[in-house]
Amino acid sequence: MAVQASCMELALEGERLCKAGDCRAGVGFFEAAVQVGTEDLKTLSAVYSQLGNAYFYLQEYEKALEFHRHDLTLARTLGDRVGEAKASGNLGNTLKVLGKFDEAIVCCTRHLDISRELHDKVCEGCCGIFVKRFVI
Repeated sequence: MAVQASCMELALEGERLCKAGDCRAGVGFFEAAVQVGTEDLKTLSAVYSQLGNAYFYLQEYEKALEFHRHDLTLARTLGDRVGEAKASGNLGNTLKVLGKFDEAIVCCTRHLDISRELHDKVCEGCCGIFVKRFVI
């Protein structure tokens, strides 16, 4: 009888593979992690974020958008402001690459606003530069 890997184990392997430069194989492990599932919504949010980032790296931007949206939904459900800021920034970057600039500005402005709310000067600086490029 085979032992099934947990969501976390699969996600960690996906992360390892992506860090080693094999994002295609990493995506397979992240997808498997989602299929196995978990009741820990923070873990699931992190898996969605990593899936979105891996698809972005692979230039599969519509898939990246899908998973970053899932991440944003979970972050909001959890009341995780840091997670919401991160997911908003990832969405903004993906939308920018897709040429959806109006939507990108909304997401990046939300990232900037949350960063200010949380007194995160590093993120605030990065977000501010991006938003200024589009607004000015």
